[in-house]
Amino acid sequence: MIILFTTVEDEKLEVVKKIIEKLEQFTDTKIMYDERTKTFNILPKGQNQYEALKAVSVIRAIGLGFDEQSAFRLLSDEYILDVIDLKTLIGSNPDAIRRVKGRIIGEGGKAKRIIQEYTGVDISIYGHYIGIIGPYDQVQIARKAIELLIDGKEHSSVYKFLDKAEKDLIIYKTSKLGRKGINEIKGNR
Repeated sequence: MIILFTTVEDEKLEVVKKIIEKLEQFTDTKIMYDERTKTFNILPKGQNQYEALKAVSVIRAIGLGFDEQSAFRLLSDEYILDVIDLKTLIGSNPDAIRRVKGRIIGEGGKAKRIIQEYTGVDISIYGHYIGIIGPYDQVQIARKAIELLIDGKEHSSVYKFLDKAEKDLIIYKTSKLGRKGINEIKGNR
């Protein structure tokens, strides 16, 4: 039997504990918190370990600052969680991390909001992590846009990238899925 585990920051601990029962029901898992090691242990009740992996993703998402509604989207097979660790990309200098986070957020939250609107993803900026939740293709586009900002590209260049990526994704989906792809893109499932 496999037991999965994950941790969250102390300030997110109570938030996670509040959703444990609901998460156990949705994922057919048993989730226990170990006070000594400060870890959540996730045990699949049946043979489906994939559901336990989903539970880990939901807990990680909440630990990264996502709200419950966004985190629970990860229970769908259509959604993934992608995490960018700024420390691995730019080092641990607090001023550099603060500057890059400011570029990703943008003035008044504009850059973050535009990335979310173009891609349909949810983005959380927490500590030195950037979390992205959404469908795989859209998450990859959002990640690339964020990486461009991290690399110092102008915001206008990133917005042009998003515009082109959105058009390319529409063309791809319509060519692969026909009319169904068009409806999926528009949200008319």
